[in-house]
Amino acid sequence: MELAPGVAHYSMAYKGLVVRFLRHTPRQDSVPYSIHPPYGEERSRLLARRPAIGEDAANRPFGRLYSVVADVGFDDYLMSVYLFADGTISIYSSAGIHSTGLHGAEKVASAATAILEDVEQALGDFSPIDDLGELPLPSRGHSQILARTYDGDFAAMPQPGSKGAAITRILAMAYILSRLARQAVVEGFDRTEVGETLYEVEPEYRRLRASLMDWMPAPGQLAAAARVASVVVEVGDAETQAVTSLFVFADGSASVYRSDGKIVEGLSGKPGVADSARALFDAVDRVRSIFGPSDLVLLPQPGLVQFVVRVRLIDGGEWKPLFAIATREALADGSHPLSAAFAHANQILEISR
Repeated sequence: MELAPGVAHYSMAYKGLVVRFLRHTPRQDSVPYSIHPPYGEERSRLLARRPAIGEDAANRPFGRLYSVVADVGFDDYLMSVYLFADGTISIYSSAGIHSTGLHGAEKVASAATAILEDVEQALGDFSPIDDLGELPLPSRGHSQILARTYDGDFAAMPQPGSKGAAITRILAMAYILSRLARQAVVEGFDRTEVGETLYEVEPEYRRLRASLMDWMPAPGQLAAAARVASVVVEVGDAETQAVTSLFVFADGSASVYRSDGKIVEGLSGKPGVADSARALFDAVDRVRSIFGPSDLVLLPQPGLVQFVVRVRLIDGGEWKPLFAIATREALADGSHPLSAAFAHANQILEISR
């Protein structure tokens, strides 16, 4: 394949898997990545996580290591993998696709553990850094590995073809992990958990859905006694082979997105939406006990309806995402605890048509 000027192939193997990369020669006029929310905000938040002072060394699964960040630059977007010693795995891309619940994905968790173990053993090859947040993002085709320990912060910027075996191996694993993550998060968004139904999903729908799933109104827009900050109702339609996602927030905003690309925003100003939204929040609040935690919310199968809500159990408590799913038939005939919530959501959906 003919390459563009300033671009070269290089490859390496890790445990029998050949990983092939593009290396770009740095240019002064190179176009920076387009950064879509919530990449920047979440990067600042995750880099601010620090070890607790005086934590018992016997409880540290990876010795000195507290967290690892692998920033991997592809041609069109940047993928950042955040791994913590407590098992937390968060992956954000500059394109706006992300997941914060991948510790439940077996292959991803296994790759993450391998990276943490290798980084802990290779810390002697890292350079000390005063402030991880001040480091620039890597350019296209390059990567960097950041490590936070109980004693300080460190970084490694491996170069293609470098002789540092440990750092080069970690680089390979970071690329492998990012590929596994893309399969679990981006491609997995299109496929239902059972039945192998494949939806045709527009890229903008993916991006907006991923961003809004984690979005929260500003604290000043939430009443002190509010128990529900957002409600997402997603309906899988067997006839159209599409998913309709309704997002309603406590600040009054409401919008509808369909996997085939249809978008209806600014619904809060339409007659009847505000009343239906308040009724939807009340109906969800009354049956909070039927919701459970879910780390990775895939698209619902045709004929199913899923509810993703962000609630707090006590006044001033932490906001938590919870999940529930039911058949459309059970919701429609009134036999399900979420039937009332589904009816109010349908009222908003009818207004949006």
